[in-house]
Amino acid sequence: MGKDISRRTFLKTAVGTGIGLYGLSYLRTSHRAQKPLKKFKESGLKKGTVVAHCSNNVGDRDEADIIRDMTTRALTALGGMQKLVSRGDRVVIKPNISWNRAPEFAANTNPYLVAALVNLCLDAGASRVRVMDHTCSNNPKPSYQISGIEEAARRSGAEIAYVDGSRFREIPIPGGKVLKSWAFNDAFVLKDEVDVLINVPIAKHHSTSHLTMALKNTFGMVGWDRGRLHKDIHPKIADLNRVVKVDLTVLDAYRTLRHHGPTGGRLDDVDNSAEGARRIIVSTDPVAVDSYGATLFGLRGEDVGFIKEALEAGIGEIDYKLRGFEEIIV
Repeated sequence: MGKDISRRTFLKTAVGTGIGLYGLSYLRTSHRAQKPLKKFKESGLKKGTVVAHCSNNVGDRDEADIIRDMTTRALTALGGMQKLVSRGDRVVIKPNISWNRAPEFAANTNPYLVAALVNLCLDAGASRVRVMDHTCSNNPKPSYQISGIEEAARRSGAEIAYVDGSRFREIPIPGGKVLKSWAFNDAFVLKDEVDVLINVPIAKHHSTSHLTMALKNTFGMVGWDRGRLHKDIHPKIADLNRVVKVDLTVLDAYRTLRHHGPTGGRLDDVDNSAEGARRIIVSTDPVAVDSYGATLFGLRGEDVGFIKEALEAGIGEIDYKLRGFEEIIV
């Protein structure tokens, strides 16, 4: 298994050594010409929140089949992927692939969930589905491979991409409470790069932000010294989400990491019970998703700083039942 390192250590190492894709190119973004930014994709999806909840009565079904069923039923209840993805659309799926951990450690998004979403997007007519994340390792390949996401996504027909360090650009953050601008990767934010952006985080404990779910997952879309984002982290998470236009959020809570996040590494810290996990949450509102996700950790959305900040920034609704709520037992 590759060696895990913190985001702060990683970025310091990158700047110091000028390594490959993750070198000093972060620092040159402010001189690049601006291009039109992606806007929200107009869709026929419902505005509520849907939770697919796996019971203990699954018989001898394997995990891939269960998660595929949960994902399909949740998206169908929201209106169906065809209400979001149009024929010819370029889709980017952004899981959490931060760490060199196997799926059972719940440090990265479940690969079967990523595969299910790739299939749904292609079935809806997408011309390209790209799966990518800005990982926390010097070399992204081990995280992509050990997580199982690269193999699962590729087998489903996705294009696997690593974040290109030369393609970050400084983007102003209108109304930013703390951040007035930051470096974002072109693949996630430019109109000529992506038509549909799907954020697919995993629900887990985080040592700095307390939890990491949908809103925090945007850290994998940005550059510069991400270690700096961890000071006053809660308003900064909200500020980044003022720029990123996520069309659909799918929260992986099939397993949840209860302690020692975000890296994990101990199976004792993972919950795979029907009471505290075994869920997939879908919505067009990342604030509602995170607010529901907080309940899996015994919290309300109001108890989590970045969720409150995102509400105040107008990014979404903290009441996940406000625009409709449905729970499906699988």
